[in-house]
Amino acid sequence: MKWNYRIDHPIRKLDEIYSIAEELSRENGPYRIILAVGQDLMSLSGLNLGRERGLIEPILVGHQRNIHESLDKLGLRYQDWMIYSEKDHYNAAQKAARLVMSGMGDILMRGKISARDFFKALFDHKLELRKSESFWSNVVVLEIEELDRLIYLTDPALVAHTDISGRLKIIQNATDFAAFLGNTKPKISLLAAVESITPGMPVSLEEAAIAKMSERGQFPAGVVVDGPLSLDLSINPESVKKKKMDSPVAGKADILVVNNVHIGNVLFKSLVTLCGAKSASTIVGPDFPIVLTSRSESPENILYSLALAIMMIGDKE
Repeated sequence: MKWNYRIDHPIRKLDEIYSIAEELSRENGPYRIILAVGQDLMSLSGLNLGRERGLIEPILVGHQRNIHESLDKLGLRYQDWMIYSEKDHYNAAQKAARLVMSGMGDILMRGKISARDFFKALFDHKLELRKSESFWSNVVVLEIEELDRLIYLTDPALVAHTDISGRLKIIQNATDFAAFLGNTKPKISLLAAVESITPGMPVSLEEAAIAKMSERGQFPAGVVVDGPLSLDLSINPESVKKKKMDSPVAGKADILVVNNVHIGNVLFKSLVTLCGAKSASTIVGPDFPIVLTSRSESPENILYSLALAIMMIGDKE
């Protein structure tokens, strides 16, 4: 999709994204969000928060009785919610996607269905949602208290594992998305357990090859990629001093790229649950925003993801 909203400076706080979403909602009215398998308590809590603040108008697709029970547990009247009944999770995900594709919704959101099953439904060729030329990846925008900038983590949820060609597409998606949020010259760290290039560790060889591409100017002007780099060397200047690491990215990384979804998922959930990071998650590649949050996240973090999705849409046509 085309992200039409324009900003002339790097966004450094998620509250700024939220403020932009508030302004867009005042100008355009609430944005319609379709929740696939809508009986998830945490998702409903986040959606209710967004609805109370005038950002969104939720539409739920899923097992009707279970949705009613979940709303009742939250002290909410099911009569106040638009619900499409569909007991089967796979069919509910596809039905939710079709509602967005038909124009009845603006944003798609995963509810009480695993990410694997959710995307299996969306990638069904009969749905004709994913275009052959598009590459989808998950980007999580993180606000960590100790840092003076937003961190972009990719991919902690969608791309299980890929070769160098796929990794370059993941980097491209993250670079484009960072530019959308005002960071046109991101420093990109390719994460590994160590910073040394080790023949017995294939990921280090792959990342060194990508770093060499950056050194030779094969990325857009201003974009710098280096790796392999450990997490501490990527974001902690003190670690860079101690290890005397000479790198244009070390200690200054904006984008963290992992080589498989397991590492990305553990890192993401560790930052949120143990470090109290604020987050907003999206899928880059589809024709409309897809909100993909973790069930361990708070309603407030879900609200940031909704705000990010609204900003991605911008003004309604």
